[in-house]
Amino acid sequence: MIAVKLKGTVTKDHRLELNMPASVPPGEVEVIVLHPEPPPRPRLRGGAQPATIHPAAGIWADREDIGDTVTFVSQLRHRLETRHDGQP
Repeated sequence: MIAVKLKGTVTKDHRLELNMPASVPPGEVEVIVLHPEPPPRPRLRGGAQPATIHPAAGIWADREDIGDTVTFVSQLRHRLETRHDGQP
């Protein structure tokens, strides 16, 4: 087995482009891809938010069945804070 470290490029259409040295004979090869950086994180809807804002902020903003989301959340918090089932 011959081991050769190469640098290449993955194109937008997910093709691997490499320049093989002449010392590698023709034939089938096995490729291991080591990407030097993690893939980009998915973008948040509505643009990036400051780190001080919880990632769940705004998840109900487009819900048409809730109406006023601020009132809905206030009522939900009140119900959760005043439960009588022995939970805090």
